[in-house]
Amino acid sequence: MRRTILVSAAAAVLSLAAAPAMAAPAEAPSTAKPAPPQPPLNASVREVRDVREAVLSPDGTLVAAPIADSTADGGKTHIWLLSADGKAARQATFTGAEADPGERGPAWSKDGRGLFFLAKRGKADRLYRLPMAGGEAEALTLARPATGALKSGWNLKVEDAADVAPSAYDISPDNKWIALVAADGETAAREAEVKKKDDAVRVGHDDRKTVRLYLADAATGQAREIDLPDNVRQARWSPGSDELLVITAPQDEDLGPAARLWRVRAADGQATLIAAAPNTVREALWTAAGAVWLAQCEEDAPPGCAELYAYDFAAGAARGLTKGLKGTLSENLVVEKGGKTLVTPIEAGVRQRLARIDLATGALSWIDVPLPVVASIQTNPNETAWAMIASGPLQPRAVFVAGRLGDLGTRLAGPAMVPAGWPMTPSETVHWKNGKLDVEGLIYLPKGVSAAAKVPLVVIVHGGPTGLFQDRYSNQVNLLVAQGWAVLETNPRGSQGYGAAFEAANKNDLGGGDYADIMTGVDAALAKYPVDPQRMGLIGYSYGGEMAAFVEGRTNRFKALVSGAPVIDQFSEYGTEDGSFYDRWYFGKPWERFADAWRQSALAKVGQAKTPLLLIQGEDDPTDPLGQSKEMYRAMRQAGAPVVLVTYPRETHATLGRGFAAESTREPWHGDDVRRRMIAFLADAFAGRPPAADTP
Repeated sequence: MRRTILVSAAAAVLSLAAAPAMAAPAEAPSTAKPAPPQPPLNASVREVRDVREAVLSPDGTLVAAPIADSTADGGKTHIWLLSADGKAARQATFTGAEADPGERGPAWSKDGRGLFFLAKRGKADRLYRLPMAGGEAEALTLARPATGALKSGWNLKVEDAADVAPSAYDISPDNKWIALVAADGETAAREAEVKKKDDAVRVGHDDRKTVRLYLADAATGQAREIDLPDNVRQARWSPGSDELLVITAPQDEDLGPAARLWRVRAADGQATLIAAAPNTVREALWTAAGAVWLAQCEEDAPPGCAELYAYDFAAGAARGLTKGLKGTLSENLVVEKGGKTLVTPIEAGVRQRLARIDLATGALSWIDVPLPVVASIQTNPNETAWAMIASGPLQPRAVFVAGRLGDLGTRLAGPAMVPAGWPMTPSETVHWKNGKLDVEGLIYLPKGVSAAAKVPLVVIVHGGPTGLFQDRYSNQVNLLVAQGWAVLETNPRGSQGYGAAFEAANKNDLGGGDYADIMTGVDAALAKYPVDPQRMGLIGYSYGGEMAAFVEGRTNRFKALVSGAPVIDQFSEYGTEDGSFYDRWYFGKPWERFADAWRQSALAKVGQAKTPLLLIQGEDDPTDPLGQSKEMYRAMRQAGAPVVLVTYPRETHATLGRGFAAESTREPWHGDDVRRRMIAFLADAFAGRPPAADTP
């Protein structure tokens, strides 16, 4: 009998062209299996790229777009300049050292003469300014010496001081000031302590992570700190360049949200608390009458469910504008000229649409755009053009510029997001009912499939639970369809994009109604499409991985399951993840709600597990830590069920998730290894072969 395989990807990263046989375990040399063969297209996934943002120049002729290099080229993000005038795109920023992650967060000076961006080149993140007339980028130094005042300036060299690392910034409309949100760096004293291993940390009292607000003179780089309580999260200039809206919050919010919104006078730093803003406030902007912000939904809904609120300075009161919205607001809010209306993308089911909201009445009007998903929107000060990132099942994410909202405009030339010849599979929206609840998803079928030759079906569950599958181009979907399989993406209860009530419908019911939504969706697909009920698999990452684990012990309809970075045990995960407030909304404190927490743990039914399970886990995952997958691996083996656990060093929740989803990553081989194992695991099961995992 073969032993169950526990693999660390640190030791065996495989070549693209031909996969060599893996070394056999010393205790069972005769049971070693060759590494899974390279499935069609997987090799070229290492050539995909991604565009992250589109920032329009003041004159509307250029877009600064952070574009991730392909995995094969290192996966770093660089700023590209894309032309709305038909000129060739060019890469504007370059990274020297291999360890540097690249450049991000572009912004134009208000006169268009300079391009700003953030980058880590050396020890700390810094703000850089690239002159458009030519020349090298200048770095803004912010440094705190052991004694004395803050030292700052463009291209300033400072010895024996801790660099202050900016994470966000905003340039004033008059082009004279830069507001920087920046974290304290490592002091020389602390570095000395670490060097001699005197490096104990008192949890919850790590003041090295304090995040402050600085105002820097844009011309000289001379800066000063604005004294505010708590860590600074956001700062936005007023139209008159004399005030800022600033959001602060303590570092530790495990006991609950504690954000505050301040009105800060730039001249002297005087801060006035806006008491009407709730402790969940985020993404605040100035309007003609006052401010607008996103904050937690008024209805009982998971943390992060957002509604839009308008605040009138004169009246001193806030009012909700979007209660009852059958969709989900993004943090991409654009207040239009005059400050009386706002434009934003809204997740509306499998689409992401543009909407204009009247800030006085809350009236919402939809702005139709030809592609189904508009991921971001941005304009220039005079609103002579609009830049957006849009996608559809047959259109990878790309930057478009239009003269007015409602037009898709011109697709800007730039580096290809997917290799030439990559497939583009049409989607079809699937609707079904589970009880009184309306649910939907997306199905993709291989070319030439017929009722006479039914194909395997791979069901994918998104992360979250408040994630969402949208009708956009998906590298992962196209990779799976290329194997000759149909793919069903599901948006069960708990998904965002359908309103607060739908998002809250799985409260204290993880693995219950949401699982039933998915299974009724599978039934709907089987009834309408030529898919084989005897050859089905289910895969997912994060909450999707948790759902794959929930399947164990509940049904034998699937031939194989793939679970990436799952929650397995609500008790141990609650105490070891990087924050518990989100989970607390779903089922409460586990020691007070023991039965509820256990019922919503995949581990509860592992004794009945029979379906082969592949577990994929990053070793540095703070969100769903490594111990979760280890618990499931151990329990499955002891239950006599087939299981494989593969762990990946250096990978966090987000980074391994990108590899799982067939997106660009910094790790050169991990994503390739994940996808190869997953496809081979499913292919074996669909062919009636036991996947490479046997019970003890």
